[in-house]
Amino acid sequence: MDRIRATATPAAPAPRLARAFPTASLASQLLTAAADHLTQDRPTDDLTGAEWGRALALAGARILSGYPAPVAENAAARAITALDPSTWAGFRTRGEWALGLRAAARSV
Repeated sequence: MDRIRATATPAAPAPRLARAFPTASLASQLLTAAADHLTQDRPTDDLTGAEWGRALALAGARILSGYPAPVAENAAARAITALDPSTWAGFRTRGEWALGLRAAARSV
């Protein structure tokens, strides 16, 4: 049982799906890595533009290094496109942004 959402815990993915899609997309990994960075330190503080840029740059360096430029650029563009501006208007803290990034990561 998921105590936060008061719903049943989702079932494990089907074995065939797990084999077909063994890892998340690069765009999803990028958003998740940025969310991880935002929650590492002071998740209750307001997020500034500089901190958002730093989180995204560090995530990009960690996830996209070693890939050809067109692949990395496509993954970054897909990650940014997944962020709906109207959804983000109410987020202020680093933790709130991290939750939103993780939600967006599930869509790419």
